Amino acid sequence: MEYIIDRIRECVDKNRKEYIGFLSEYIQKDSTNPALGENKAPFACHLWMQKKLEEYGIFDKVDFWKPGNDFSNVAAVSEGEGEPLLFAGHTDTVPVTELQKAEWREDAGPWSGAVKEGKIYGRGASDMKAGCAAPLMAMHVLHKLGVKPKRPLYFTYVMSEENGGREFGVDSIIERGYFAKECIVMEPSNNLAVVPAIQGEFYFTIEVQGLSYHIASRHHTLYPHGYHVKNVPGKNAIELAIELIGELQKLEKELGQYANHPLTEWGSTTINFSGIESKGIFSAGAEKCKITGSMLYNPSISQEEAFAYFKGAVNRAAERSFWLKEHPPVVTIPYLLSAKPPVNVEMEHPLCRQLAEAARAFGREPVYESCLSTSDANYLQDHGIAAITMGPGANEYGVHGVNEYVPVDVYLESIARYAYFLSKQ
Repeated sequence: MEYIIDRIRECVDKNRKEYIGFLSEYIQKDSTNPALGENKAPFACHLWMQKKLEEYGIFDKVDFWKPGNDFSNVAAVSEGEGEPLLFAGHTDTVPVTELQKAEWREDAGPWSGAVKEGKIYGRGASDMKAGCAAPLMAMHVLHKLGVKPKRPLYFTYVMSEENGGREFGVDSIIERGYFAKECIVMEPSNNLAVVPAIQGEFYFTIEVQGLSYHIASRHHTLYPHGYHVKNVPGKNAIELAIELIGELQKLEKELGQYANHPLTEWGSTTINFSGIESKGIFSAGAEKCKITGSMLYNPSISQEEAFAYFKGAVNRAAERSFWLKEHPPVVTIPYLLSAKPPVNVEMEHPLCRQLAEAARAFGREPVYESCLSTSDANYLQDHGIAAITMGPGANEYGVHGVNEYVPVDVYLESIARYAYFLSKQ
């Protein structure tokens, strides 16, 4: 074992200029998600990757395709025997806003790929071009050492993650034939922590029906003086919505206290209200109200349980209201994006053990964490794939913000760890 570790170290050190250069050039290719911002050449980055990987000559197949609109995907295949292993990454990045451009350091701009003070700068450096590049460079290491993994390997890269677009992303990868029962997602994991658990997520709307009334008649809605529920003078839809929000906030606190996962921060189940929209004229009580929001929930809670908890809270609030009993709120789940089931893989899963072994091989004690933000790992879980996340970078390195970077030493260590891991496959 020590022999292969030393050889990997030496090869990474000898070829560090090549590996840093690959990532730097990768960052220089603008890969802003076409659904989120302007990208004048949306296929250019993946076409560059296809050409680069073909030039390396270390893969049995390099596949480029366009699943729809301005989106493209790339897959590199190493053939073998037995059960395949999938590596899943996304090339697309969030846009760099005009304000961020103004605040970004001048000597290491958003698409510079500049190396400064031991860091590689640029949009996507941490999220997640370093993670995308690392296993490819690990295969380059093994090729240099004359080692070929025995099992089939699929290295896949999509351009439709940041907008939650599974149709042209993860779903397209599976439809193309790159399915495996096990997967490593190379998202930044606080500098190579092993992440077997990720929050679930869904977006929702709640539509509330009220009954409009003249503002001069509000006192009748408060003190109806014998009006029957079916003949009430008015009901303000916004006030009814506030009652529902209050019940959901109770649920949020209860789940935060009692539904927890050993790797997840206490109280990580949250319900976020992002919009409230009412319909009616300015001189009348609100006739309709629509609440929009999202729920992020602990990996110990299944998607079915999360839906049931949420709808149950809305129903409890409605049961306490004569009006809402007669005019029940309409809950829509999922809204806007497909619901993301939680990832909850056992820490004793073989992939977790093997990634932990790779950490120890290079003198690191493995760290296990959960992730509070969702990723394509959730959609892979939906396909019945055990998805473990591990990659270089961290959210604190300017991800989605200003001066995004990845430390050079973390990136190179990730290549070494992946190389050792792949040498055992």
